[in-house]
Amino acid sequence: MSLYGWADCPHSVRTQINTFIDDLQVILKYNLPGIYLHGSLAMGCFNSDRSDIDLLVVTARGMSIETKRRVIQLLFYASMAPSPIEISFLVEQQMHPFQHPLPFDLHYGESHREQYRQALINGEWMRWNDETKRDIDLAAHLTVTLARGVCLFGKPINEVFPAVLAQYYAASIVDDFQWGRNRMVDNPLYFILNACRVYAYLLDGSIFSKDEGGSWGLLTLPGAYHSVIAQALEIYRGSRKDEPFDAAVLDLFATYMDEQVRNLLVTKS
Repeated sequence: MSLYGWADCPHSVRTQINTFIDDLQVILKYNLPGIYLHGSLAMGCFNSDRSDIDLLVVTARGMSIETKRRVIQLLFYASMAPSPIEISFLVEQQMHPFQHPLPFDLHYGESHREQYRQALINGEWMRWNDETKRDIDLAAHLTVTLARGVCLFGKPINEVFPAVLAQYYAASIVDDFQWGRNRMVDNPLYFILNACRVYAYLLDGSIFSKDEGGSWGLLTLPGAYHSVIAQALEIYRGSRKDEPFDAAVLDLFATYMDEQVRNLLVTKS
């Protein structure tokens, strides 16, 4: 199976995104400085069988509750048609100056579908504007967007997003490393490839996709861990079926990466 970037992605995915952008413009009208692609599809390693479409939407002002309701209903139809959408809505003024963790106005991913469905049924949606929410992951999303993102609509990326200090990006990806570590048994592929790219950044400042992180790991990390990295890459790329990892080797890899990340954080502190 091929991996894709925005320029050569499948017609169904491009149509899904363009249709979503058109429909979102109808809802937000003039409150829409821009829509931006980040993640695997922006970085050329989108697998149509397993990847999310990662989007950031920037509004000039916060959305009303009714607007949020309409956006979520739109996402119910737009996501999984055919690919899942992971999206955060950010208010332009709240990004300047950059704060960590950064506030967000609305977030949607497929893991939240049922929660949102219930909120629309029981009336909880009417409280969506009661508090400001923040997301530590946004420091990473903004950094990747600034480095390798794609503007799909609106203002150029460098006119919208503030620079993110390296310490905040590092804090964001290390938090994600720990999140993946805690769920390694359930999703070893994510942990392996993500651990490689986190280590690469802490070591030399490289901003990699998961696919690139895995390739870097094969070239850089000790040979004892190449089997699990290669297996993760082959599954991610669709050239190998999704099969169990050797638990003993996976544990050794995780222990090694724990130590490397911990040591690099001490060195940089």
